[in-house]
Amino acid sequence: MSYGCAYCRVIEPVLQQVAEIVKSEERIFRVNVAVERELAGSYDIQSTPTLVMFLNGREVGRVEGPNPTVASVLTAMTQAFGS
Repeated sequence: MSYGCAYCRVIEPVLQQVAEIVKSEERIFRVNVAVERELAGSYDIQSTPTLVMFLNGREVGRVEGPNPTVASVLTAMTQAFGS
């Protein structure tokens, strides 16, 4: 199944690799901001793809831009979650 914009589809393999690495420790959710505009506005999503990390309901990390790597996403997560 395809999600969102072309850039979002391109990063799908990165998200799959990150999900494999973190297993059940963290959850990854996808939101189509073209459909969920109010939610996108709530989190000040200015471009896609934007990956936002939360801890206890509070934003603690963010990766923006069309070319995130597995390393950049994992770094944002480990810094955010203190892993």
